[in-house]
Amino acid sequence: MHQNTKYHQRNLNPIPEELNVIGKLIVDAAYTVHKNQGPGLLEKVYVPHVRDCHELTKRGLSYK
Repeated sequence: MHQNTKYHQRNLNPIPEELNVIGKLIVDAAYTVHKNQGPGLLEKVYVPHVRDCHELTKRGLSYK
């Protein structure tokens, strides 16, 4: 194991389980939107949109 890796591992705080769950839900929602839209679209298609909000709501998350 690299020396810097050991240093960083000892000084990192674990992610609280609640944040870990929320992060996984957000990634899953983004993946679902991307999968349904298909690859190769212009960047502006991927900015937060109604589809993203719908997927977050389906997973019980609120947003602004």
